[in-house]
Amino acid sequence: MRKKNKAQEYLEQIPKLNFMIENKMAEAQQWRDVSLGVTTNTEGERVQSSGNQQKMADAINRVIDLQTEINSMIDRLINLKQQIIRNIEQLSATEYDVLHKRYIQGMTFDEIGAAKHKSKSWATTVHGRALQNLNMILDEREKAEAQEELEAIKERLRRYGIIPNV
Repeated sequence: MRKKNKAQEYLEQIPKLNFMIENKMAEAQQWRDVSLGVTTNTEGERVQSSGNQQKMADAINRVIDLQTEINSMIDRLINLKQQIIRNIEQLSATEYDVLHKRYIQGMTFDEIGAAKHKSKSWATTVHGRALQNLNMILDEREKAEAQEELEAIKERLRRYGIIPNV
């Protein structure tokens, strides 16, 4: 099995987060159903015991907690998509388009190829090249962030007199 590269793992955060949101939403719906469940007798009258009331209250609280989690995950997804788009915008137009269609729009390689009047093979080739170029962009970003962090540490050390001001 081929090892995924850093860029592909970075981009695949989007579908993973989408799946997580979908699953949390399904779980919340199950708890909503539990919270609405009441037993009935043969006459059609509602019968609730205190145990059922507690079960319903617990289910409602679980729905509220899940909805808070879902909202937080949606915020993370929006921020992640914005960050990824900023990074892939640095690629060539064709590479950007393929990665956007694949990871932001969720298209298959067949669909991407068809949309560009090209083959699936063309789409996978461009995708591979785009991942290599995105890896370089991500490496440069990591280096820049590490350098900024190093400079911030040096500044704090200077401020406390641990290293001399130069």
